[in-house]
Amino acid sequence: MDYRHTLFPATVVKRYNSMIIDIKLSDESVVPAFCARREINSICTEGMDVLVKRSTNKNRIIKYKIEYINKNGHLIFTSPRYEERLFKEAFNNKVIKEFAKYTECRGTEQDDHLPHIHFELSNEKGDKCFVFIRTLYGYQGYKAVFPIDINFFEIEMFEEMRKLRARGFDTYVLMIVPQNNCNEAKFIWNVAPVAAAKLFEEAKNGLQFICYGCNVDKTNVSIAEKIEITY
Repeated sequence: MDYRHTLFPATVVKRYNSMIIDIKLSDESVVPAFCARREINSICTEGMDVLVKRSTNKNRIIKYKIEYINKNGHLIFTSPRYEERLFKEAFNNKVIKEFAKYTECRGTEQDDHLPHIHFELSNEKGDKCFVFIRTLYGYQGYKAVFPIDINFFEIEMFEEMRKLRARGFDTYVLMIVPQNNCNEAKFIWNVAPVAAAKLFEEAKNGLQFICYGCNVDKTNVSIAEKIEITY
C-alpha cells in the first residue's frame, strides 16, 4: 500500500489519558495531536520521535494526527483506518497462506447483517470464510502482546462469528502487527484478564486467530510474514 501523505517530524512532549498527545514540531511549537487508538497513546513515551499528518480541514480543532512512531529505530504505522486496504492487497497477492483456497474477497454490507465483521471470502466450491481484522499496538520488548482491551463491538463480533460457525463457515481474527521488528505475538492474561478469558473461550469454540507482521517505511506499508502466536 503506497502512503502518499506529506509527513512532518515531531517529538512527543506530553501524554494524556485519552487519544490526545502534545507534540513539538520542528519550529519548536507545541500542538495537540490525535492518535487513533488509546493503545497508541500508551506506547508514545515523552521524547519519542513521531511522524504526523496535517489535516486540510479548516474546521478541525486538532490539526495533526500521528501516523508513525519511531520506536528504537523502527517505524510503527499507527493508522488503523488502512486495515481493510492492507488486507485486500495481501489477499490479492496471496500473502496470507490460510486464505489461499479462497478466490473472492468482499467487504460485508448492510444486507449481510454482520456489522462487526470486515470480510467474506469465498470460492467456486461454495466454501466461505469470515474475517475480522485487529491491529496490535501492545508491545513488550520485541513481542507484540494481546489482548490489552476488549470493546463492545468485538463482543458483538464474537456472537456473529459463533452463528457463522454454526452454519459451517470458517471464522478468523487476523491480527496485524504494523512494524518490521517483531517476531512473536504473545497471548497474555495480566493486562486485561476479562478480555483474555473471552478470547480464550472463543478460541476453544472454534474461532481461529492468526497474526501477520508488516513491511513498513515512510512511503509504503504492506502485510508480510506470518508471526508465531505463543501462549
